[in-house]
Amino acid sequence: MSSLNSNYIIIKEHNLLIESHSGNLDLDSYINFVTKTSNDPLFCLNMNYYIDLSKVIVTASIDDIKKYNDFIKDNFRCERKRKVALVTNTPNQMVFATLFKNSNTQKLKEIEVFSTKERAFNWLNSNLNKIEIIDILASLSNTAKNIKQTH
Repeated sequence: MSSLNSNYIIIKEHNLLIESHSGNLDLDSYINFVTKTSNDPLFCLNMNYYIDLSKVIVTASIDDIKKYNDFIKDNFRCERKRKVALVTNTPNQMVFATLFKNSNTQKLKEIEVFSTKERAFNWLNSNLNKIEIIDILASLSNTAKNIKQTH
């Protein structure tokens, strides 16, 4: 069993937080990750999110989705509409992401599930070009591998 390896980048000029994850996706690891990103000086509550789940094994349960939603409701208050794009690669990831989307109780948070990076970025209305997107995702993936190797 491999633990969750996560990395992110905040692109302030695009109002975008890009997350890249691999390994086992469980509730506690993800909450720790969200807490870490929210402490970043560039973090803003009203950012859009691109969350790459295509390399995770979902070990979180359906109950964990409710616990996560409660955690978000208690700790993060958003004033503006924002979008969350979840990118999946397997049926298991797709089912989990869809359950997550359907359990969303935040009126200002719009969640969609995608099978391609391009469609996700198009939906987010991000004007990052395809080369920039590929470079960012590759660097996040490489950084996550480097972090894993150093521990």
